This record gives sequence, structure tokens and C-alpha cells, in this order.
Amino acid sequence: MRLQEAEQAISEFKRLTGNARYTLDLKLIYVENGVDFTLSYGDMDERFYFSMMFMYADIINQVNEDETAELFDEFEERLEAVVLKTEGIGRDFHDHLAELHAQIRWI
Repeated sequence: MRLQEAEQAISEFKRLTGNARYTLDLKLIYVENGVDFTLSYGDMDERFYFSMMFMYADIINQVNEDETAELFDEFEERLEAVVLKTEGIGRDFHDHLAELHAQIRWI
């Protein structure tokens, strides 16, 4: 996986569209695919996990900034599923994502 290229593509998408909801969806797809990738191919390096956690934290921040809770309602099942799928993945990845998920103000 080329993490930096994917991150840059998400940033470019955000810049070009200005659509926060679609950008959040794209960020979540990035994390979901990262989790699936490590489940398929095994333990990754720290940079990989850091990238996934940073992106997940960014998603949580965006959900928390939404005063209407619409983003929470739309994405909560997927946000929780990501955490559940990481059970047993090394480098405390699951614990970090669970801590981030617990910071959602709408829970």
C-alpha cells in the first residue's frame, strides 16, 4: 500500500470538492481498507498503524464537530465495525482505535 499517495489523494479530493461528508466517507474507506489489508496480509509496520490511527482520529474529530449528530448517525455502524475488526491486531492498534471511538461525544 502506498499510504502517502492515498492520503494525498484524499486531501486533493477534499480540496477539489469541498464536500466534508464525502471526504469523511473516503477517509473511513481508507481506514476500513487498511484494516482489511492487515487482516489479510498480517502485521504491518508502525507507520502503517499510525496512518490508520491518525485518519481515524481525524474522522472522530469531524463527527464530534457536527452539531447535529447527522454524521454520527450516518457513520456510527462503520466506525464501530472498524474497531471490532481490529481485535487481536498487534501494536495496540485495537486499543488505540477503541480509545478514539470512546471519544465520540454522541455515544
